[in-house]
Amino acid sequence: MLRQLEARTGYPIFSWINSGARSPSHNSKVGGVSNSSHKIPTCKAVDIKAPSKFIRNHLVTSARNVGFKRIGVGRTFVHLDVDDLKSQYVAWGYPSGTPAEVNPFV
Repeated sequence: MLRQLEARTGYPIFSWINSGARSPSHNSKVGGVSNSSHKIPTCKAVDIKAPSKFIRNHLVTSARNVGFKRIGVGRTFVHLDVDDLKSQYVAWGYPSGTPAEVNPFV
């Protein structure tokens, strides 16, 4: 799905990844939630740098179009995950619990 996102947007998605798999201790250190989809050994999440609001919004819409069903929208990054044990077709903002500035599911 990340390769599809890169092809669709033309952005260097793999160069822009700023968080992927995390050990439980690293996840705690960076303020990740206890049931984070980033945690190993079953990492199902990635955070992608979004250098501008335009790029961020384009990433969010394109991610939905390639099949991501869980999208976190920060000011400078986009969280994408495929954790099917959590709610689907949802977007959220940061700090956690705030609405996403752009929600591709509404």
